[in-house]
Amino acid sequence: MRILFASWPGYGHLLPMVPLIRAAQRGGHDVIVSSGRDMSDVIARLGVAAHSSGVTMAESYARMPGDTMISQMPPEEQSGFAARHLFGAGAVDRARDLLDLMETWRPDLVVHDTLELGAPVAAEANGIQHVTHGYGPMLPDNAALVAAVGSAIQAAGLSDPVPAVFGAPYLDIAPPALRRPGTGPWTMVRALRPSAGEVGADPSLSSKLSALPHADSIYVTLGTVMNQAPEVFRAVIEGCSRLRVNVIVTTGPGFDAALLGPTRSDIFSAPFLPQADVLPHCTAVVSHAGAGTMLGALCHGLPQLCLPQSTDQPFNTAALMPTGAALALQPDQITPDAVSGALGRLIGEPSFRQAANRLRGEIDQMPDADTVLDDILAERRR
Repeated sequence: MRILFASWPGYGHLLPMVPLIRAAQRGGHDVIVSSGRDMSDVIARLGVAAHSSGVTMAESYARMPGDTMISQMPPEEQSGFAARHLFGAGAVDRARDLLDLMETWRPDLVVHDTLELGAPVAAEANGIQHVTHGYGPMLPDNAALVAAVGSAIQAAGLSDPVPAVFGAPYLDIAPPALRRPGTGPWTMVRALRPSAGEVGADPSLSSKLSALPHADSIYVTLGTVMNQAPEVFRAVIEGCSRLRVNVIVTTGPGFDAALLGPTRSDIFSAPFLPQADVLPHCTAVVSHAGAGTMLGALCHGLPQLCLPQSTDQPFNTAALMPTGAALALQPDQITPDAVSGALGRLIGEPSFRQAANRLRGEIDQMPDADTVLDDILAERRR
């Protein structure tokens, strides 16, 4: 069959779909992955055809109204603003490009991320089955966020896809302990096992990480969007230095590594490292609580210190905290002393690792991508 995957141009939206993309490849299906052209190299490395649609992430932010920075808005306004002006505006462009694609390449199934609604617009116009692929815990205001995207699409003269999206399957990659009661706005929810990602192409990375001087290593990341925060990185590194642990840092794109401070033998930094390579070497994770990092850490049973910065990160943190697998510091609480104290507890108190391992057990029991894809395609044939 022909399967189209469509993603907003962000790593956190595309990479969670990789297990299902791999399942489609293993099944011998014809696969195209469509996103902004800034994701074309990432898609090509998966060994599938890349289709450019809509605008890039940088273009999405550049055309937002005024000089608004989402992270500086009141927390209760951030998600709704992003839904309309980032995801909604981007969906309009992507819908038109995918409508053009479907004139020459008609898929049998369309898979799109939660806030990429250009694809279901094109799918509905052509009578094609579509499913929503989650990228983290279902947000409490998902119905409002998706509706905001839909209103932007409708305002541009295209059909509102929201009723059809909510009536189609939703693939939930959050383990049961992170799920809200009920199904939210979707009427059909299927569990799909998340992944920590794929290992990279550098065979020497594991030996480099194993050669770090201390017994414990801490993985530190602020993702690829909220990473321009040198003061946060420095506070975390200073806090770690008081515990005699190694620090493995991914700084993300466009960050000057010199801003991390003096180099040391127990600090290993790079703009990007495959977390599937890093996490097996780690004792705990410090992150912005992006969904991909959070779920990846849980796949390895690692306790986490959450430093939520914006958008969905506070919601992810709120979902994780009651499980006992994490501690959190809000932006105005991030100091070396606070980081050191929190990490000392995560490393020294067994309950955090035990809770993280309980979630790892839940993840291991979730259906894998091959099973889920086979079920979806079998239902389509009925």
